[in-house]
Parts: sequence; C-alpha cells; structure tokens
Amino acid sequence: MSEQTRISSISRRQFGLTAFGLSALAVGLSACGGGGASTDGGAKTLQLVLSGDTNQGGAFAAAAAKYKEATGITIEVVDVPTADITTKLKNAATANDLPALARVTGLDPIWVNQLQDLSDIAKARNIDEKFLQTAPDGTLPAIPSDLTAVGLFVNKSLFDKAGVAYPTAIENSWTWDEFVVAVNQVREKAGAKYGVVMDRSGHRLRAMMYQFGSDAFAKNGDKYAWDDQAVETLEYFQKINDDATMPKSVWLSGEDGNAMFKSGQVAAYYSGSWQVADFNKNIKDFEWLSVPLPRKVVNATNLGGGFMVAFKDTGADEEAKKFIDWFYDDANYIEFAQIGGYLPVKESLTVEYPFQQASFELYQQQIAGNEAKGDNAIKRVVAEAYAETPFSGDPLREETVKMLGGSQDAKTTVENIVKLYNGA
Repeated sequence: MSEQTRISSISRRQFGLTAFGLSALAVGLSACGGGGASTDGGAKTLQLVLSGDTNQGGAFAAAAAKYKEATGITIEVVDVPTADITTKLKNAATANDLPALARVTGLDPIWVNQLQDLSDIAKARNIDEKFLQTAPDGTLPAIPSDLTAVGLFVNKSLFDKAGVAYPTAIENSWTWDEFVVAVNQVREKAGAKYGVVMDRSGHRLRAMMYQFGSDAFAKNGDKYAWDDQAVETLEYFQKINDDATMPKSVWLSGEDGNAMFKSGQVAAYYSGSWQVADFNKNIKDFEWLSVPLPRKVVNATNLGGGFMVAFKDTGADEEAKKFIDWFYDDANYIEFAQIGGYLPVKESLTVEYPFQQASFELYQQQIAGNEAKGDNAIKRVVAEAYAETPFSGDPLREETVKMLGGSQDAKTTVENIVKLYNGA
C-alpha cells in the first residue's frame, strides 16, 4: 500500500509488449477490439487492470471467476507491476484505449474526466460516506475497493528471545521513545541486524507525522501548509536512520523493507494491513504479530486503499457498472475481503477472516480510534486529481530522501514539500 496516489491504467497493446513481454501477447490481443471490451461468440470480455492481486491472494481473480460463472461475462484481470501502471494508464488515455475497468490507488488528472459516475452504486450498496469524494460536478468518479491502514508488525520470536515485552492493546501502545528503546534491546539481545524498518513511502511517514500531532500538510484554505510538528517528526526520523535502529539502505537505496522483515533479521516493520495476507502465507521461519502503532502525542494511523473505476466510451460502459454493482453485493464483497485480507468500506459489514482475525480486528480498532488531525487520506487522493495545479510523484518521500542524504535540514525539507504540493 507509496504515497499511494497516482495510479493509471494500461493500453492492452502496450501491456503485451512492455509489461509482460511476448509471453503475454496472446492475452493482450485476445481482448483487443475497441476500448474496454471484446466479443467472442456473443459473450463480452471486459478488462480489469490493477496491481498486486497475485500478492494478496488473487481476490480479484476469484471475483472475476465467480462473476463469469454467474453471468457468462469474462472479466479479464490484468495484473500490472505497480511501477508500470501509472505510465501505462497515461498512455492508454492518450491513445484512447482505456480498459472498461480498473482498480487503482488514486486518480490521474489525465483520465479523471473519462470516468463514469458511480454514485448510484455507492448509495445502493451502503458504502461508508466517510470514504467517498465527489468530483466538482457532483458525480462520484470512484468507490474505494478496500481500506488499508498503516500498522506495525513485530518479529515475536526475536522479542521473546530477547525477553522484551510488546503491547497488544492500543491503550497500552508504546510511545515512540519506548518503541525505539524496545527494538534496540531486541537487536542487541537477540542478535537482530536492525531494530525497525519503514517502507520508503510518504504514506507511511505521514502516519508518523500524525502520531507527532502534525496535520501532515493538510490544506489551509486553498493551499497546503506545514507545521512545527512535521519538522519535529522529520528530525526524529533522521535521528533513528542510523544503520542500527533503522537501516539507511531502505530510504537511501530503495532496499525492500518487506524482504528485510521476512528475512527474520529485523525486530519490527512499520508498514500496513496489506502485508497480513502475504506474511500469513510466506513467513514460515519465525512467529510475527500485528501490534499497535507507537504514539508521540496521539494514537494515529494513515488510511489508504484502492478504488474501483469504470471508464467511459469503452464499448462496455453498462457492463462495467454492472460488474461493480455485483462486486459490492454483501456476499460477494465479504468473500473478496476474506480471500485478499482486505478491510471493508461498507458500513456495518462484519467480515470473519479465515486467517489472522486478531490482526484485522486490531487494524479496525486502530481505524475506529484514529486521532489523526489531518485531512481524510481517501478523499484527498481523489480531490487532488481535480486540482488546478496537481503535483506529481511523492514529494514527502523525495524531499525526505534528500534530507537523509545530508543535502538539507528538516525545516528546509518541509518547506520544499509544501512548495511542491502547491505546484511551485
């Protein structure tokens, strides 16, 4: 789950050649034939372009298979590498070759005006209004497919070996200072290589800012602004990026935090709910747990997730909306959440997970008690697509990397971030 904002779709012709190579060409060509749909003996085929389904249990693929069984309509799930999907969707929009459907983590100004209105589905399917952001014209361009939250994992085996306690309830959460002491004790006593690793992402760092009492660059009027707590957070973050508490290689060189934690050599991992399904399946050599996030001033997390969108004028507009409506039916949506380990966006919907129920309950408690004082992250990423001067990339991450590299201090970093957010 990156700042998790700017994701786009993919041209079928380009994905076959550039994303997967010639081995995928047959799949790409099978769906070609006029935008988002093709026909094969009278049956429709719609493309659903997304990233990461394979890593989260294939929940979308399972939904597509169930939909075909129920309706006879094929939903071709095209799982594109996260690093490629933004460019692919931009190119698809430019070539007038958008798919019928996409699951994205944000909207792009290049294609945001080519989205169908999903407000009728959101109302009928009881989507939580806290996570719905309308366009300036009052339409609803996207519905969250799922909810994610930043969270903390510990290597229970290392903590137990070191004899260091960890909290299990939010009301007993570590302070940041207590957390740093604890992971360093584990590192020293249990022989871990590092205390904690945090994903190289502004999205994760924004959660830390919320915990320090910052509003994390929320808008003040029509402009983004910074506060002293943001500076304090970055100074603290710089202090613990010392190649002992935290490895420098993740933020400065792009080393994979997920892989480092799964190696068993790191005491804790500051990441999020999207990792639960992966860890449940792939961590075999040690015990791990989801634990409450540390706090400085407040208990806070940062929200994220994906969005379901349906593009206009693809030749399958009505069919695309029918699939989205079917997707949010309670029975179908619960099955999707269970397979992929997703948190629900529907009001009053209870999901009993087949694995790691305690982890998902903790995340839902963290979300319910979220004291972040910044703007709603889910709504923000939609609203940004309609801004007069939309920014690109992840300014929080990019400027923080400069700070960690020694080229600027924390105050200069937040000033530069605000300039970039405001289109300077």
